[in-house]
Amino acid sequence: MDKAKPKRTPAATHLKMTKDLTGEKVDTNLYRNIIWSLLYLTATRPDIAFAVGVCARYQADPRTSHLHNAKCILKYTSLDDRKSTSGGCFFLGNNVAAWFSKKQNSVSLLTAEVEYIAAGSSCSQLLWMKQMLD
Repeated sequence: MDKAKPKRTPAATHLKMTKDLTGEKVDTNLYRNIIWSLLYLTATRPDIAFAVGVCARYQADPRTSHLHNAKCILKYTSLDDRKSTSGGCFFLGNNVAAWFSKKQNSVSLLTAEVEYIAAGSSCSQLLWMKQMLD
């Protein structure tokens, strides 16, 4: 993985994994360790949560295709461009109406700057939702 080329996205936009009974089996402990590490990362990297959740479904009998997808997520997380990730959830009553997770366009030097950018993104999303509901 040291010489791996970084990925721009954690998974393909149409990520659809199956049991893949025809593929070659891989070391279950290796696959589970990768998934465990990725699950740990989701606490601070919500942008990988969906892709990791899909990969985590196949820990009982992982195949090469599953390992390939997990490694793609690792390649994505190794890309260190110092840009922060903004995210938010919007509730309508007790239910989540919308959520987003987006990498910011610029590198911020201060934590407060990151928070202002995230607040701006959240406000623009909220205004759009308000217009849609009116």
